[in-house]
Amino acid sequence: MRDTFFSAREWTLRPGSLLRRCLVCLLGVIITSMGITVALKGHAGVDPFTAMLQGVSYVTGLSFSWVVPLVNIALLAIIIPFDRKIFGLGTVLNFTLVGVLVTEFTKVLDSIYVFTYSVPGMLIHLAVGLLLFAFGLSLYITPDLGQGAADGIAAVLVRRFPQRSYRFFRIAQDFTVIIIALLLFRFDLSGGVIGVGTVVMVVGIGVVVDFFNRTVAGKLVGAPSPLTTHAQAQPEPAAEFSHTSAVLHQRSAS
Repeated sequence: MRDTFFSAREWTLRPGSLLRRCLVCLLGVIITSMGITVALKGHAGVDPFTAMLQGVSYVTGLSFSWVVPLVNIALLAIIIPFDRKIFGLGTVLNFTLVGVLVTEFTKVLDSIYVFTYSVPGMLIHLAVGLLLFAFGLSLYITPDLGQGAADGIAAVLVRRFPQRSYRFFRIAQDFTVIIIALLLFRFDLSGGVIGVGTVVMVVGIGVVVDFFNRTVAGKLVGAPSPLTTHAQAQPEPAAEFSHTSAVLHQRSAS
């Protein structure tokens, strides 16, 4: 491990090198933060985990930039014993940068334009926010340098139950988290944090992340996404059944 870390090849931009993976991971965190900011600006509702963090901020009175690292640390303390691989550079970048970046990106967007509520405007913000969020998520997960708590839960479950896809666990996780967010906000939907966009993201994030894992992120990193690799490592039930049937047929024929 020491030799690999200090290898000259790891500090080039060659496919799969450590430097390249670190840069893609950082880019992913930045793009994810932009997606959250755009979704918040459109008042259509944000992703479930961000909604939960906003709910914690609402209940405790702490700023969002403080809530993000504190909640991440608390959840990671529970998750890491089940899978230590979840902790890494991506974890640190996630809980130290996302809250700060969202705050700063919000200031930038507010200085550029004032959002006037309209259905088309809301839908545009939702679509752009979802795509940016999912693309960034895929970029920072694919380098396999660790994840934040929100993404790590699904990633741990994929490794433990590889016959299921990341999409399956992500949707199940997001439904659970959105219920917690609703309880924190006491089912008050007037703030625009929880809305139609939140439901769309529950269903859409896993699907879009899966797509980017298979098509874009692996090419940028120079290695396939670990989540895609785990899912593909297991044979499809139908294929496995066909293979078993063929073996039994050959044995009976001989």
